[in-house]
Amino acid sequence: MTKKTILIAGATKGLGRAMTEGFNQLGHRVLGCGRSESEIIKLQQIYPNSDFQVVDIADADRVEAWGDRLFSQGDIPDYLINNAALMNRPVPFWEISDREFSQLIDVNIKGVANTIRAFLPAMMAKKAGIIVNFSSGWGRSTSPEVVPYCTSKSGTHR
Repeated sequence: MTKKTILIAGATKGLGRAMTEGFNQLGHRVLGCGRSESEIIKLQQIYPNSDFQVVDIADADRVEAWGDRLFSQGDIPDYLINNAALMNRPVPFWEISDREFSQLIDVNIKGVANTIRAFLPAMMAKKAGIIVNFSSGWGRSTSPEVVPYCTSKSGTHR
């Protein structure tokens, strides 16, 4: 099996953490990010042959700087997995503050765009790579208490 370089946005929890662990066990190099410094430190200790950084993908400048750092090391992803996402509190839509709604949209939609803008040019220059944007079943339907999340996942559905 050919070892791959796999970038996972949202590598510290849930599905992202499970993929991080699984890909590392298969011998792949994982380039992962998350917002939790303590979880990033744990991943760095567990998987020293991979590379983990604290990056909020909602911040385009931070994502670009992360990409530049990885490129300077020769790390261009074979797979870019946009997994990072926020879920809103399960309450009626009108109870979600503008700030909470904006933060969710910034991570779940703009974060996907930020990682693609930062990494796709290098992948294209390499003439290789696959981008996977995770959505949700709620991207095709809705639930009255998670309208912001459903809206954001609809934005990454296709």
